[in-house]
Amino acid sequence: MRESFLAVYNARMSWIDDLSTAWEREYPGLDTATFPPMVRLARLSVLVESFQRSVLSPFNLSSGDYGVLAALRRAGPPYQLTPSKLYSRLQRSSGGMTKILKRLEEQRLIDRAPDPEDGRGSLVSLTEAGLDLQEQIFHAFLTGTQDLLESLSETDLKDIDGGLQRLLAIFEGRFETRPPL
Repeated sequence: MRESFLAVYNARMSWIDDLSTAWEREYPGLDTATFPPMVRLARLSVLVESFQRSVLSPFNLSSGDYGVLAALRRAGPPYQLTPSKLYSRLQRSSGGMTKILKRLEEQRLIDRAPDPEDGRGSLVSLTEAGLDLQEQIFHAFLTGTQDLLESLSETDLKDIDGGLQRLLAIFEGRFETRPPL
């Protein structure tokens, strides 16, 4: 099964190799070896977004909406954070976060209440419905990723993850504007 998967993949992705060959032909004196990995990353970005949409579609949530539910769940009981911690952790603007929080509150997936430790602030908490929905979506993502990557061995997964960590460090070193929390 693995060989047939790789054969299909190689046939589908030959356009990237064709693109690389064309650039090498057009710019014979330049090293264009960095183009194929970047094109593959760009293609992967589009496909990962499609995967996320396909998992979230039955739940009528966007990836930003689910990001808030997941961040609150990862905070641990009582599953609450301030809006500023949410937008910092999810690297959203405060305006964008406000829109997401309003949408989730209208769906009764979160509650907002005054922060007892900061009279000017508020706390965002998962409701029981939000907690239940987050759990359903988490399991859908887990099943989806397991199905998607089942053809990879444990060693393959570790190697890919290591390479992605190195690439992420390069990109974040160049483009990160805020340190992640």
